[in-house]
Parts: sequence; C-alpha cells; structure tokens
Amino acid sequence: MKLHSAALIAICLLLSGNRTSAAPAQMQSGTKLITPSKQQVQQLTLDLQMTSLKCEQKMKVLAQQVFDSAVSFRLKNKHFPESATELQKGSSTAPANPTAPANPFTDPTMVSKELRQELINAGNPPSPFCKIILESDPYVSAGFPLFLRKLKLHPSSSEPGAIVVKYNGDYYLAVWCMGLSGKPIVDEKTQLPFVIFKDFSTLEQ
Repeated sequence: MKLHSAALIAICLLLSGNRTSAAPAQMQSGTKLITPSKQQVQQLTLDLQMTSLKCEQKMKVLAQQVFDSAVSFRLKNKHFPESATELQKGSSTAPANPTAPANPFTDPTMVSKELRQELINAGNPPSPFCKIILESDPYVSAGFPLFLRKLKLHPSSSEPGAIVVKYNGDYYLAVWCMGLSGKPIVDEKTQLPFVIFKDFSTLEQ
C-alpha cells in the first residue's frame, strides 16, 4: 500500500531537518488521511536514505567534473569563468551536451516517481539539469578549507542538485553541491561540507 502524500512530505522534511506547517495544506478538501504503519514508515525512511545516498554520490562526481572544467578554463584563460556558458568551454565533454549536467534528483532510474512528486509538493523541486551557481566570493581564501567546521557556506541552501562554484580573484576556487534536503552535501569521513578547493597562487610563484 502506498503512503499518503502528507506522510511522504513529513518524512522528507524530517530527513532534511526542516520544520513547516505547510504539509497539511497540501491535502485537498475531503481527502482521507491514511496513517502509515511503523513498518511502512521505516521502509520509506530507508528508501529515502538509500536514494539520497545514491544521488549524493553522483552529485559529488558531477561537482568534480564542474570543478575540473573551472580549473581547465582558469589555466587556459588566466581567470575564472564568469558564466555557466564560459564554464562549459573548459569542459572536456562533447559540445552537444547541455551546459549543466543532468540532475540525479530528477533521474527516474534513481528516484521514484512518488519521491520526485513529493519534492515538488514540498516546495523545493529540483531542476532537470543541475543549477549552476557561479559567483565571486571574497571569503574564499587560501585558508578556506581549514575553516569549514566554523564557516557557513553561502548559499547554505538551494534546490537539490545545485552546484555552487565560488572564486576569489584569480587564485582561489571552491565548489560544493546540494543534497536531497537542499543543504550542502556532507563528506561521510570528515562530517564536514564536501568542498573541492584549489589554490592557484602557488602555481604562479
């Protein structure tokens, strides 16, 4: 038996650490709420966790590819790309590919139709292609990787599958990505935000 929409939304929000009173509003008038059993909740929670893990592993790979494209562009042009179009010029993928990679959180082979619908219902739907946020940021400095435990990444939230590319001047580059909750993905080993960083100043001394 499928869980009711409201139950799915509640568990999605529980896993993401968010709290909202919006979920009941999603229910249409006259809709009968079916309370899921403990076993159903446990199974759905496990499914969500497994889906999140698979998609976030894929997101790390995609973030690395975007990082590599930014590095390639910087080495060739002596400055960082200022748009997603420029970023694509540093990519080794075929020109026919879209500027942004396909978003794992909308991939039907990885995410069930029900969960994709619940992400839409919860008000934070992922785009078919990863949203690329590319910005200059003076806080990205040589010591940036050392202070991840204390730093609050900006943006600290976005849609699932977004990839953030931050650079400072011509020397410092940092890339991270968002998970199922819309928050930065955390590295499983360090329990710190998964951030890929490069200091180009050491290459030009």
